[in-house]
Amino acid sequence: MLRNESHTLATRIRAFRPGLFDYCMRMTGDVMKATALVQDACQALAESISGGGRIESAEDARAFLFREARILAAESWRAETPALRNPALSVDGARPDLLRLDELLRCLPGEQREAILLVERYKFPPQVAAHIAGFDAARFDAALSGAWQNLLTRLPPGAVPVGSSGKPSPIELIPHHPAPAMEHQMPVTNLGEIMEELASTRRASGMMRGFWMFLLVTAAAVAYYWFKHGRRG
Repeated sequence: MLRNESHTLATRIRAFRPGLFDYCMRMTGDVMKATALVQDACQALAESISGGGRIESAEDARAFLFREARILAAESWRAETPALRNPALSVDGARPDLLRLDELLRCLPGEQREAILLVERYKFPPQVAAHIAGFDAARFDAALSGAWQNLLTRLPPGAVPVGSSGKPSPIELIPHHPAPAMEHQMPVTNLGEIMEELASTRRASGMMRGFWMFLLVTAAAVAYYWFKHGRRG
């Protein structure tokens, strides 16, 4: 059952990694740190599940990864990122409105940037987004409102970056920060491999405990036999 669960979760989490990397890049501004955070967050999720932690749905797993990455990078979170450039947004080929919106997002104060990204870009419900950010409801609402005010006062009239009629908002349409090329990339841990390794460790540990228990019982039986029959001799 563990193997089946790990395979299913690993498949789903592969789809979460681009967004998670993009989130870490937009909040830390550091490629290597963002790459390591993705790996460490996956490791933490695997260990939590293997230790009996409950993940009810794929969305719970995604929220766990985002929250864990944020906790792991607490000291460098909400870095100033105005100079950060997204390689996926080339000046020649990108839509001018997305270039401008991306620039404005990078210039937002850290708390505002975090709040609007979680809700409008990664589509977490506000209550879940507040938990990921570690904010109470009032603080999160203030950060989100401040982000909207900052964006709307700097965008041309009518360029409201909110989705309508079920269509993605412009904030969602900005391409993700691309993960570094494989030759420069730290390996991102495969959840299934971690869980299999942890399960194998537990099985090996159980076998060793069984072996030593067998020896103990055998020694006790030999001692009892000697005590009963040796004394008669």
